[in-house]
Amino acid sequence: MVSGSCTDEVTLNVSAARLWKGAIEEPHILYPKLMPDFFSKAERIGEGVGAINVFYFAPAANLPPGSLNKNKIEVLDEATFTFKNSSVEGGLLGVLVKSLTYESVFVPSGAHSCVAKLKFEYETIGDKDLTEEELKPNRDGSIGVLKATEGYLLANPDVYA
Repeated sequence: MVSGSCTDEVTLNVSAARLWKGAIEEPHILYPKLMPDFFSKAERIGEGVGAINVFYFAPAANLPPGSLNKNKIEVLDEATFTFKNSSVEGGLLGVLVKSLTYESVFVPSGAHSCVAKLKFEYETIGDKDLTEEELKPNRDGSIGVLKATEGYLLANPDVYA
């Protein structure tokens, strides 16, 4: 087993508060709407910390039929725009890693902008670290949904205002 992590930062041209509402509070509603070729549907089971987000992948996502990803919300702190979840089922879990957590913090950088600081932490099943190639889909996907949310919010300035 190898413990590892990776981090990314992306600047977004929407406020941390608006991004929080779309990407954290309502991803189960927004993501299938914004990225229907990737997410066929999504749901949230429960509310707040302990709730489970379930994302079902569309055939165009080039994943095996019926692929999904279930994540349990561990931290949900709107005051600091800090969110953390842990994988429960799907994705790399059980294939390459025995545990995977994702954390995002939206740091306000202006009235209408923020920096999203993203972090993945994992423990591998085997004795080797994950390669950049193995991490790339998770990293790119996390940034992709934030950029899609940003685009939607810029095109719809009254949403989550």
